[in-house]
Amino acid sequence: MFKRTLHILLALLILINGMGYSVIQADFYIYQDKIAALFCINKDKPELACDGKCELERRLDEAQETEENKRRAVQEEVTWVYLKPEVKSALDQYWKHYHPVFGVLDEKPEILLSIKDFFHPPQA
Repeated sequence: MFKRTLHILLALLILINGMGYSVIQADFYIYQDKIAALFCINKDKPELACDGKCELERRLDEAQETEENKRRAVQEEVTWVYLKPEVKSALDQYWKHYHPVFGVLDEKPEILLSIKDFFHPPQA
C-alpha cells in the first residue's frame, strides 16, 4: 500500500512540475476580469481589447525566464571526489598525461577536482 501511494504521489509531482504554464493560464482565465481591472497596462486603450492578455504574456515570460535560470544553474555543477593519498599519487601521473584539460589535481593531496568543464547540451 505504501509503495503504491508513493508511486502515485511521485507521478503527480512529475505531472504538476510540467504543468507550470497550464496552471498560469488556468489561473488567468478563472480570474481574467480581476486581472484585467487590476494589472492591465492597456486600460486606457479599449480599442486593443486586451482584457488582461498583456499580464498573461508577462507572467508566461517570467515563468519561462525562471525555468531557463534553473537550467543554467543545473549545468554549472562541479563534482568533488575524495581519494586516499596513495590512490591520488598513482592517479596523478595518469591524470596529467591523459587528461590535461578536463581535470586538475587540487593542492590538497586527498581531493581531486574531477570535472572542470561544464556539460552544455545541444541547443535546438
